[in-house]
Amino acid sequence: MGRWVQLAAPPLTTGRSKPIHATFIERPHRFAAMCSLRGGHVVAAHLPNPGRLTGVIAPRCAVLLDGPFPPPRSLVYTMLASRPAGTWVGTNTLYANRVFPSLIRKRLFPELEAGSIQAEVAHGRSRFDFRIGSMFVEVKSVTLVDQGAGRFPDAVSARATRHCDELAALVRSGQPCAIVFVAQRGDVTSVAPEDNVDPAFGVALRGAAGAGVLVLACALDISPAGASRARRVPVVLQTSPRL
Repeated sequence: MGRWVQLAAPPLTTGRSKPIHATFIERPHRFAAMCSLRGGHVVAAHLPNPGRLTGVIAPRCAVLLDGPFPPPRSLVYTMLASRPAGTWVGTNTLYANRVFPSLIRKRLFPELEAGSIQAEVAHGRSRFDFRIGSMFVEVKSVTLVDQGAGRFPDAVSARATRHCDELAALVRSGQPCAIVFVAQRGDVTSVAPEDNVDPAFGVALRGAAGAGVLVLACALDISPAGASRARRVPVVLQTSPRL
């Protein structure tokens, strides 16, 4: 595995200085989580992750919450991370994007162009997470792990497949592009497409890499304070049989 680099990353929270420790109870729908605060009070939290979160949330596992937020929020808390075993896992997909500028400042990805970083950049009918110099970059948050291997996605994602196709088309026209997988957990040693869940994404990602899109990945060491460290991990694109 690659060396860890220390980060001056943003905190997990946006509404308070430190997260609230709580216990996960259930997920009534994909964007909500029922959690028990210390003392037993049950609250509903927004879960900003549309994936299945397989192996990430389980009844009675520890979670971190932000909030409470004022109206008009109907879910006044936000779930930030969970600890199903011994490792904190970030459950807010947007946190990967918030950390990304810190990864660039630390030169974790020297393959990417140097230059100013712009977020949420429109290009034609598309919108990409970042533009660094002249390079468009899409960031994908990874939470699913299989024996140390990070897998993406953990649910069918037509949006992620479309991004791969759009970036491949841009590269063929001469525009530099990259896809960066950010595993929000420190126990990941590699990242690969999850073909058993979304084979179309695997085809699109391999096609994008073949067209010249840079495909990179890293793992974050998550704690209640946020991402404290990051390290490069390889992206495995070749297919291998899995039971």
